[in-house]
Amino acid sequence: MVMTLEQALTYPGELLAVWDRGVREEHLMLCSVADGKLAIMAAGEMSRPEAETWMATLRGRGVRQGATSGVAPYTWSNDGAFTVWSLVETVVDTHDGAIETAAGSRLARADAVRVVSFVDEDSLGHRGVKVITRDGEVLIAEEDDPAAELDPAYGFDNVLIDGAWAVDLGRDLATWLGVPHVDELVSTPTTVRSR
Repeated sequence: MVMTLEQALTYPGELLAVWDRGVREEHLMLCSVADGKLAIMAAGEMSRPEAETWMATLRGRGVRQGATSGVAPYTWSNDGAFTVWSLVETVVDTHDGAIETAAGSRLARADAVRVVSFVDEDSLGHRGVKVITRDGEVLIAEEDDPAAELDPAYGFDNVLIDGAWAVDLGRDLATWLGVPHVDELVSTPTTVRSR
């Protein structure tokens, strides 16, 4: 049975409202949050005015707001704490004002200098988000998309579409940290390495 957005609001546990930035229409997914995982309970497409009404309703009920971008491998929220979920687990969470990654890195907000949304020039399918600190860098999220290696026509336009999630996530993280965001996907040269 498919649940409506209204029915999903009756869920007794924690909910996350995920707004998909990778679609033309306003697309909302209401997800339950349990054991570090997200599960889509209901979804709907709507007009901009309907989305604004839903946003106000959800905020009024204390539902945390989040985002994704198209077929992104990640969902995130900078509403209060900063959290990033992969398709199977929580990969970044915030405790006592510091970001902690599933890989074991810990980053105090004050140590962040800038956030970078990156693409690897040697492998256009390798992209992600990292935080540059005074002492180095902390990887927040990344993906290795095999399409870049398998498709001889894969180029910069594909990077912009497939990697849009990294730009959105990076921008939201930079806003949460209060530091600049550098978008290397846009500034990457349009020449593609020879195959």
